[in-house]
Formats: sequence, structure tokens, C-alpha cells
Amino acid sequence: MSMRGEKRTEFPQKVRKAAFARACRDCPVEGVENIPGVPQCESCGIELKSGNIEYEHLVPDGLGGEPTLENCGVWCRSSCSKKKTFKEDNPRMQKADRALKSAFGLKPARQKIQSAGFRRAGPQNSASRPLQRKSEQ
Repeated sequence: MSMRGEKRTEFPQKVRKAAFARACRDCPVEGVENIPGVPQCESCGIELKSGNIEYEHLVPDGLGGEPTLENCGVWCRSSCSKKKTFKEDNPRMQKADRALKSAFGLKPARQKIQSAGFRRAGPQNSASRPLQRKSEQ
């Protein structure tokens, strides 16, 4: 459970259209040739195709990022968006949750684990006399 609330704010269609037009107009990635009229990822610069477009919050929604054009990035879904979400945004939000829980004393109580334990081992069989091989008989 998130301490910051569960409500997500998605980008309105007007913001997504403006961000898409910006991605078609200019590519901010250095060293990547800008292709006018072709949408390019604002993170890595590859050409975006249908089904591989993600509108990403630059400042995560869970950390107060607003659904505005300045906070909207048009990124490729396959690599850039997933990498940012799972490697950067989620750990930052989890850390914020831990800090809030600690500040308000909401740490779970530690409980001793109750178990039945292990069964007692039975007696071990041991030879009462030395084993005799058939050749010795």
C-alpha cells in the first residue's frame, strides 16, 4: 500500500497530443539526427511506432508530478519507459513510503514465528557385533 494515496493522474488527451507533436517536431537527444514529421523517443531518439509509445511522467505521479506538458515525456515503451519506471521511479517511491511510515510510527510489529518444530530423531541403529563377511565364515 502506498502512503501517498492510490489515485493516479493520467495525462489528458490535449497534453498527449501536444507532447506527440513535440516528439514529431524536434528530437532532444544529442547525436541523433532529427527527422521532421517522424515521432522519436525523447529519451533515446529511436523512431516511435504504433504500440511502442508511452507518455511518461518525468517527475513521477506518486511523488507529486503533475499531468502537464512540461512533465510529459514521449518515450519508447520497450526500453526507456520500463527502465525508468522499474529502476528509478519505483525505488524512489518505495523509499518515500518507508520514510513516511517511519515518521508516523507505522512499522509493523515484529512477531515471533510459531512453528511445530522438528520431530525428535529416533534411535540410530548400530551393529551389536562386528559384521562378518561371507568369505570369513
